[in-house]
Amino acid sequence: MPGVGGSRNRPWLIQAHGRRWEAQTFVDMLDRSRHEVTIPEMQGKICLGCMHDGSWLLMLDEDTFDCFLLSVTPARAKIPLPPLRLASEYKGTCGVLGSAPDFTVVIASHPESDRSFLLCCRPGDGSWTDLLAGSNDAIKIDADVVAHAGKLYASTTSGDHLVAIDVAGGGVRTQLLRTGKVEEALRGSHASRLVESCGDIFALRMDYFGIRPSDSALTRIVVYRLDLSDWVWRRVESIGRDRAFLVSGDYALSCSAAAARLQGNCVHVMWSSCDCERLYKYCLDDMTITLDQILPEPTTPTCRAYWVVPIVILDTEFKEQPLMNTLLSNQDLPLELLESIASNLSLVDRLRFPAVCKSWSLITNPLEHAKVWPWLMHLPKPDGACKMFDPLRGKEYTLQVEAFETTSGDRLLCHSSKDGWVVASAEVHSEDVVIINPFTQDFVEPPALDSICYRFQGVTFSSSAPTSPECVVFGTCSSHSGKYAVVETWQSGEDAWSRLWMELEEPFHVAKGCLAVFNPSNNTWRMLGKPEPIYALNVFEDDHEGAKFCYLVELEGDLVSLFLRNADEPPRVFKLDQTKMAWVGVEDIGGAALFLDHRASFGVVSPEAGNGNKIFFPRNSEDGKQAAYYDLETKMYHPVFYGLKQPMYCVWVVPNLKPDEYASSNSEPYYF
Repeated sequence: MPGVGGSRNRPWLIQAHGRRWEAQTFVDMLDRSRHEVTIPEMQGKICLGCMHDGSWLLMLDEDTFDCFLLSVTPARAKIPLPPLRLASEYKGTCGVLGSAPDFTVVIASHPESDRSFLLCCRPGDGSWTDLLAGSNDAIKIDADVVAHAGKLYASTTSGDHLVAIDVAGGGVRTQLLRTGKVEEALRGSHASRLVESCGDIFALRMDYFGIRPSDSALTRIVVYRLDLSDWVWRRVESIGRDRAFLVSGDYALSCSAAAARLQGNCVHVMWSSCDCERLYKYCLDDMTITLDQILPEPTTPTCRAYWVVPIVILDTEFKEQPLMNTLLSNQDLPLELLESIASNLSLVDRLRFPAVCKSWSLITNPLEHAKVWPWLMHLPKPDGACKMFDPLRGKEYTLQVEAFETTSGDRLLCHSSKDGWVVASAEVHSEDVVIINPFTQDFVEPPALDSICYRFQGVTFSSSAPTSPECVVFGTCSSHSGKYAVVETWQSGEDAWSRLWMELEEPFHVAKGCLAVFNPSNNTWRMLGKPEPIYALNVFEDDHEGAKFCYLVELEGDLVSLFLRNADEPPRVFKLDQTKMAWVGVEDIGGAALFLDHRASFGVVSPEAGNGNKIFFPRNSEDGKQAAYYDLETKMYHPVFYGLKQPMYCVWVVPNLKPDEYASSNSEPYYF
């Protein structure tokens, strides 16, 4: 690994360049600096995964089928393994059981593989053994493998079993353990990872929004711990004050946060997105996400990046003592850096016991200043405390909403908002839907959805207030292929939702600029032949070139679409010319302001002076005082594009204290 002294005592990222004969890229997690290091053993070979808590890489030469373990230490020890023949573009995960010289390497198939396999071998074996050969074909591995208490555990695609792999008496044996499913908290688009930490097994469920994982943005994470007394998954709010989980690809590990100089009780996820390789930090203390760029280009299946961590960090045991004393025990760090880190960690401690904001009743009517300016609503805990961030003034208020408080601990997920009303559903029992005005605390409770696997990808209601008998609530979802779409509708007084299931003649991909319209007056959905898609890219191709994040906004009767890629490219803004039914690119939005989020986006025609021609994002600076936006006049992001913090459970909401006034029409079409 590059560097000397203290640089070896923190996590690094290594990008294995696969078939390319070039130096490998190391990224220092402390300052994000990149270093090119020539490692002959890795050149021209692909890395199948990282194992043994980040200290070994499993390497494969696809031409010769040569397979071996490679140590990431400067000594770069190499342990030969039997020849390995895998399908091209292999996706899966691996693990190691035991320690040198008597250990077993295990490789699990990806759930999308043609067949399920669980390969194992020991150094010196002549070939690999498939542990699932001849077993029930219903057993499919979910590409998660974790070592715990002398055994390897792999999850199954059914989600309610773990495969336990044990080495005893010179043989390898497997056992299928019924654990019950992780609570149905994340349906639809999500990824899962297993992590072993301090004698416990954790499951991470990571929710993302987008067509496919590689072109999507992570939105939240839920953590579960396996209760080994009864083998049941239970949700937890903390992974430990001094623990940090590191996730990359199909691999996850746990390390000491203090020794690694990372923020504790956080999950650090490396995610290959359309613009770059992103690093997400999920802070479980305040339920926020921080987004950063870790590599300038997204990786590919044969060119992944992995965490590598020195053993000293993994084995460090946190002790309850002043943080400065703990840090001073590491003599490799300069004093000024220790002081900086200690200051940052003490901030984390303060987050664990946040000061109570002023009572809403004591604030001098903040809503009279809000006008129609959207606020970012955040539900950090299921205790009814609702955080409201005013992006214009950089201030946060706390509003206690009784309807948001749940005795079971089941959070509410915000799906969208309109006219001050928020459409939400229970996180675990997501068939339960509620529509709430958090400012007046009025609410409407539609009947439960009859499909427990349903999850809204878009939901709103007609122009009537949701308390009106004329109001129609409808939600949509579609398949990843874009070939199928579902619309669920409900009107006040009805006992159940109505479902419209459609097999589309042509795939419908909103990320390309296509439009479809749903008319609630006759319950019909149709794709529009015009406008022509802005991007003709096939979003399911392997490369990321041209992929964008797409938003659709209504602005004073106009439809505005916006495409966003990364910090190096400004947002591209289009208005729909309804006379020609064609998208027209625009350089400004006439002094208006846009508020973007995949849950709900808004356009404000005449914001207060100095805030026009800006595009706001649901993120703010680390101190929480400055909203993130792009200025269409200066063509700059403020304060920056990356390194900002975003609440996990949030939605833009326009404050509304007015009594319900029924709008008469519910027959206007709605565009997607």
